[in-house]
Amino acid sequence: MCLLYAALLLFSYNKWARGCLLYSLAVAVKMNILLFAPGLALLLLQAHGLVGAALHILICAIVQLIVAYPFLYHHPVPYLVKAFELNR
Repeated sequence: MCLLYAALLLFSYNKWARGCLLYSLAVAVKMNILLFAPGLALLLLQAHGLVGAALHILICAIVQLIVAYPFLYHHPVPYLVKAFELNR
């Protein structure tokens, strides 16, 4: 949660790209932080418009791919099956 709070602080200082980077790292640590995604998407749309919001969301996606790369490279199918198993 500390990474999320740091991201929220950066958003409040209009440091959107850095905030998206920290937000994505927070999601990589704890998936419950995805619950904040709709609010973040709305803020990004209001602050940057559709294209700007898409670019900031792309930052989040790239961070997720970088974090997941070692797992996707060595064992892609088990990683994708188990990483998003939401029936627990």
